[in-house]
Amino acid sequence: MKFIYILFLRIFSVIKNNYRRLIYFIIPNVFTNVKYSFESYPNFQQKTIFSGKGTIAIGEKCGFGYKMGGFWTNGSVEIQARKKSARIHIGNSVHTNNNIFICAMGFISIGDYTRIGQNVCIMDFEAHRTDPLKRSKVGEIGTVEIGENVWVGNNVTILKNSKIGKNTIIATGAVVNGTFPENVIIGGIPAKIIKAL
Repeated sequence: MKFIYILFLRIFSVIKNNYRRLIYFIIPNVFTNVKYSFESYPNFQQKTIFSGKGTIAIGEKCGFGYKMGGFWTNGSVEIQARKKSARIHIGNSVHTNNNIFICAMGFISIGDYTRIGQNVCIMDFEAHRTDPLKRSKVGEIGTVEIGENVWVGNNVTILKNSKIGKNTIIATGAVVNGTFPENVIIGGIPAKIIKAL
């Protein structure tokens, strides 16, 4: 009987210490097909779903979701490497707010120390073709490269073939498509350089 009691205490301790990991990551991803790897287990504060058939690699000391960040309760962070050749690489110490969607058909790279606000969408492809007769097919596939220490504001959309230099700040509500240098603030629809840092 003592053995069962000690075993119960140990199991309870493991569950208690890993509650967020269990509730926000392990259970939502029980049936995922995507291949994923971590340098160290991220801090999950919102349900985080990995999906697709590709590969997701995440560096050390990353965090997904933020309980105090707003719109936390029923939302999720979704990272989707949609097809087998799709790759998503997230560097070290990358942190997101809530309700993030990162979706790759090609390649998405997010540099170390990047901060991502809430309701951000990052996609490296056109979800549909522009030709009306082929609208149900996927459009052009590109890449997205976000440099180190980039600050992505709330409600930002980053589209295919975007390259953002290190230390750049992306203003709230921007739609980013194109190449931007290091150390600038960009914003607007479409995003343009507002000023140098």
